[in-house]
Amino acid sequence: MNTELEIIATLGPGVVDKISELISAGTTAFRLNCSHLSLESVSQWLVKIEKAFRKTNTSIPLWLDLQGAKLRIGKLIKPLKLAKGSVVTFVPNYSQLGDEIPLPHKKVFEKIQPYNKISLNDGRIILDVQQTGDETIKAKVLNDGEISSFKGFNIDGYEDHLSEIFSRDLAFIEQTVKYENVGYAVSYIQTAEEVQLVREYSGNRPITSKIERLKTFDGLREIAECSDALWLCRGDLGVEANIYNLFHFEKVFIQRLLLIEKPYLIAGQVLENMVRNPNPSRSEIAHLGYLIENGFKGVVLSDETAIGKHPVKAVEFCHDYFKFLMNL
Repeated sequence: MNTELEIIATLGPGVVDKISELISAGTTAFRLNCSHLSLESVSQWLVKIEKAFRKTNTSIPLWLDLQGAKLRIGKLIKPLKLAKGSVVTFVPNYSQLGDEIPLPHKKVFEKIQPYNKISLNDGRIILDVQQTGDETIKAKVLNDGEISSFKGFNIDGYEDHLSEIFSRDLAFIEQTVKYENVGYAVSYIQTAEEVQLVREYSGNRPITSKIERLKTFDGLREIAECSDALWLCRGDLGVEANIYNLFHFEKVFIQRLLLIEKPYLIAGQVLENMVRNPNPSRSEIAHLGYLIENGFKGVVLSDETAIGKHPVKAVEFCHDYFKFLMNL
């Protein structure tokens, strides 16, 4: 079994003062999700990370997670609770101005149709489109839930591709490309051409392709060949593929990449139980072991470290569990 297994810890409110502890616990790289950050906050994180490097006398990679072609709602005044049966309105703004939900993607308003299904926040909330227009989308909420700024927005059957880098992503690249330990993880990659587009602006920095769209599987080998690594991200993929098909697409992913010398990692609710509890569930442990045995080179922890109650324990568990698996 591969002895170089990775533990990528996402930084967030839960670990502002625990970066050194995460390194000591076994973190091999950090992740910053730029969709939830400003240029100023990224700079603040970079300062904290450099301070932790000096304290621990070490340096590990940092992945900046770029939006790519991923659709997200805009900036909310405060988290919104959506009640089943209520009707909400989306408008093409970046920031919330009234009761409407901002959605800064004009193309969506041109393409969406009545009776399309919308999912928010990796499928946690489902809505049924009732009415569409150039400036509004009205949709009925099908289950209770809460959303916060910049959560993912999906539409059944909607396809888009990255023909140019969003100005926000480009600003993050320009801000950080001078840092030697920084690489870029790009959301919603669908073609090898999209990877090359990002590479044009990022110099020789490593690029990870995040696999979370069904269309990506058509050119998965080509995408892998021009990427430095891949992450199988089960959040949006589970929405688009239907959650019942996730196991099938995990198998397809493994089968198509086994003969390619590129590391691939699992992401998305890997140890979800540890967001609230000090230990993973037994099913999480079993499935993680299965994935490592089938070629995955490690994990990307998201909420487990960014906002979880036990971020350091989550990393410690992965570190200890990987050592255990290597000795089997």
